[in-house]
Amino acid sequence: MKITIVGASGNVGSCAAFSITEQRLADELVLIDDPRPDMLALHALDLSTAATGHDMLVRAGKAPDLRDTDIVIITAGSAKVSQSRLEVLPPNVTVMKGICDDIERYCPGAVVVTVTNPVCPLNYALYLCSGLDRHRIIGYSYNDAIRFRMRVAEALGVPDSRVEGMVIGEHGDSQVYLFSSVRVDGQPVTFSESMKRRIRKQVPAGQALLGKLLKKTGRTAAWTTAVGLAAVCRAIAGDTGEVIPCSLVLDGEYGLSNLSMAVPAVLGREGVRQIIELELAPDEEKLLKKSIDILEPTMRYVEDFLDEAGYRLKKK
Repeated sequence: MKITIVGASGNVGSCAAFSITEQRLADELVLIDDPRPDMLALHALDLSTAATGHDMLVRAGKAPDLRDTDIVIITAGSAKVSQSRLEVLPPNVTVMKGICDDIERYCPGAVVVTVTNPVCPLNYALYLCSGLDRHRIIGYSYNDAIRFRMRVAEALGVPDSRVEGMVIGEHGDSQVYLFSSVRVDGQPVTFSESMKRRIRKQVPAGQALLGKLLKKTGRTAAWTTAVGLAAVCRAIAGDTGEVIPCSLVLDGEYGLSNLSMAVPAVLGREGVRQIIELELAPDEEKLLKKSIDILEPTMRYVEDFLDEAGYRLKKK
């Protein structure tokens, strides 16, 4: 198993590299980040030492070192703390196109995990301008479900290890918390409307605090993302069939096409084995419709941007 992280010197990329190394999820881990060679060399040297005893090769590399990679994790992109996710969409679409060209040249059979924000439109951009099958293109959105489970566990007064729950829709402010999907010890849970309202406020409130701290520190939720990315890599590398919510390009699922959004997926060595279509409660259907109304214009923007730039696009 060979994993390559593009953008490995940043907060998210370096933390993900540590989690993958610590859990020995690969035989070889390649770190790429051309704009920051000294930081890249530092991480590669430190992590290769940390991997002692794991029989694991950790090294810095360049685009040609993508060759024969099984999983590509993309964390590269504009990360100015003064900009919103949508404000960084235009430059990050350009970044994604460059990385896409390298993937097609050196490892067209890889499973690609898009982490760079805004995840949903960028994952769609990668799909449109690549020759990759949509089942091998995964947008990372697991943090939303992790935070949802945390708040549900607090509200119910149970250990979070006993709680399951899904979040679908936009990886952003309009994400939809699926209370109908919540299970404690495998059993469904009934929520009062007041409890739902409280949890729906708590999760974004935590994100707002994170955003304020990000502007002060220049960091982001790198450790949470690293834990979730390790889970995604473990499911793919181990061919486990674990169900993890991811932003995926849809082609009829949930009655939708030509967009990428978070949905539960069965993951394995080939990427996405199956997209699970959940039966939603009436209030969840309404909230998902609102989320889609927000997502669709960004998808059309990506299509127009790539078309005007003269990039090859898949037929929609």
